[in-house]
Amino acid sequence: MSDTVLSDAQMTLLQSIRPISNFESVYQDQAGTIPIAFPGTLDPDAGKPGFSPTLLAGVPVPLGARLFVQIPMIVDMYASQPNYGYQFLWRIRNQQAYVSAITNGRQVGGFHLPSTQPGRKEIQSSSDNLYFIPGSSDVEIFEGDQPLAFEAATQNVRQQIYVPQLADSWVQPLTERGQAAVWQQGAYQFTSNVNCAGPTWFPLWLDAGGDELTILVYKIDTDEDWDFTSTDKGFSNTYGNNDGGLPLNPNIGILLSTGTMGS
Repeated sequence: MSDTVLSDAQMTLLQSIRPISNFESVYQDQAGTIPIAFPGTLDPDAGKPGFSPTLLAGVPVPLGARLFVQIPMIVDMYASQPNYGYQFLWRIRNQQAYVSAITNGRQVGGFHLPSTQPGRKEIQSSSDNLYFIPGSSDVEIFEGDQPLAFEAATQNVRQQIYVPQLADSWVQPLTERGQAAVWQQGAYQFTSNVNCAGPTWFPLWLDAGGDELTILVYKIDTDEDWDFTSTDKGFSNTYGNNDGGLPLNPNIGILLSTGTMGS
């Protein structure tokens, strides 16, 4: 009988994913139906032959790896706490992207498309024939009712959006001196909301569905435009500069670690 060998989990250090540094000025008064992309910058090859000039950048991830994602709750000093939805988009790259990264001294990501041949020329695009770069979304599978005899079973696959819900359930315990204790610190610039001292990051475990990841953040109340001076000021405080009132903090954002689970 052979001995069972157990392995420890192997995860990378957390990296902070944030939107473009001036997203407040870009999105102010834009329709609430338009999502904000994380990281939202342009792909390093955007505009080059074979690439759209508006191709978004993605965060390199190992295809099939486990992803540990922590999403910060939007906690503000106002009575209302608007909700936001997070959609995870995946993208497969080809060998050309790998060669381009090495040639230009950039971080090398993975690729799983063997061909470097162009895809279709898009009618609306002025670019040359574009490389084939397929994108997808994180999904949830819903089982249908039990089928009748000789009928196929149906499972509906739908794109998925995660909406963190902040519950006012954090009650501060006491220190040995009878003071109100805190569990986290340095996450928000104000202390009037007691939730700031408690756990406000929302952990998720996902499987990487591509070579690159981007995250789209949607307003749940799409009837309201983006407004970082009032309704969405908490969003600006968390991911930006609090409508110009704070310096950017590179540590605060959506936290991501990739790797393999132990056994």
